[in-house]
Amino acid sequence: MAGCLASMPTLGQQIRYADVDVPEAGDPVYGEWIPARSAIEHADGGWRTVRYARPNDAGENVVGAIDPLPEQTVRARLDYLGVGYENYDHVVSVGPVTVCLGSFDSGTVRETVLASDYEEIGSYEGYDLFERTDLTRGVAVRDGAVLFRHRADGSGPLESPDLETVIDAEGGRVPRRADEDDGFDAVARATGSQPTVQLFDGWGPIVRELSEGFSARNSSMVYAYDGEYVYHRTVCLFEAEAPLTPREVEDVLVERNTAVEAHGVEVTVDEPYLWVDIRETHEKFRSRVGTDAARRYPQITWGIDVADDVAGFTVRHDGGDPVDADLLTLYFDSQSRVQPGIEPQFADEFDVVEPGDSLTVAGLEGNRGESVALLYSPPETNDGTVMVRFVPDRVAGR
Repeated sequence: MAGCLASMPTLGQQIRYADVDVPEAGDPVYGEWIPARSAIEHADGGWRTVRYARPNDAGENVVGAIDPLPEQTVRARLDYLGVGYENYDHVVSVGPVTVCLGSFDSGTVRETVLASDYEEIGSYEGYDLFERTDLTRGVAVRDGAVLFRHRADGSGPLESPDLETVIDAEGGRVPRRADEDDGFDAVARATGSQPTVQLFDGWGPIVRELSEGFSARNSSMVYAYDGEYVYHRTVCLFEAEAPLTPREVEDVLVERNTAVEAHGVEVTVDEPYLWVDIRETHEKFRSRVGTDAARRYPQITWGIDVADDVAGFTVRHDGGDPVDADLLTLYFDSQSRVQPGIEPQFADEFDVVEPGDSLTVAGLEGNRGESVALLYSPPETNDGTVMVRFVPDRVAGR
């Protein structure tokens, strides 16, 4: 969901309740790529949330703005793999793995990844496998499908067969989450596919306050659009030990100032499901999320060089989108983003950072063991996202 439609109401302003006809959803095609937790030996919270997007059907040409959530949580964390994010038909993100599907030749991906720091390490079930250890990332590719795996917290070899597990889920060789988690399966079927979908354990963000009186097994949020409106739907599967009424949900929406400026809101309780449908005009959506081109997060393959005998590092733009240098900040995780403690910054040497550009930072001395992050911050928002995180000493010792 693009934001939570939260704003402060004017005195006497009320939510406008009406029938909200959300565009018909497609089948939950993402479900076949989601392995059951029993198939993941090291399952943790990172595998709980599922994100799905249709990048080439995001509605930007119709609405005049784009939902920033998949841009921030999916696109910005993908290496550029020879096919631009906006050209994928379907993108599924779960845990450390992102699946990108479309009409492309595997040779395009092979050529692109081998031009950076990836090395070919073999094959698996019809996929060619590649790995890089400076940023702990892996790629599996066949025609029309590329899987990307990253570990965000350091450098080194991939520790588990995450790519293979997701490939096996799609091939039916290991159980899928829908096979073992009937709550997930029920919400996925009730939600279907839309331009943006998120699935959670428990309550979704827009009605999380209901957790004080009711327990939810699973929930989802979606974004959709048509020629008149942008739609936001929340679906929750709740435990029906206590009756939930539409009025209780409406009270939560009022208390959170949620949807007071929406064109229409519809709350439906059909045990054990809760549906909250919200629509807003294209104009309101544009004013809320912004139309600045910088809200389209860049997709970039970054490279890192650290010499064993030099107290510094080099960050390279190895491929993908150009990016305004003043929107990038290198900082130590132990320090503030406002006072990052790293000099120089990209903006000290570039106006725009493009493929082939690099920045060298010297004089780290005792900081080589600290985690370094590269943050992208769209202007006039607090929606920055870390594109790369690494520890110089680990990169030097790979």
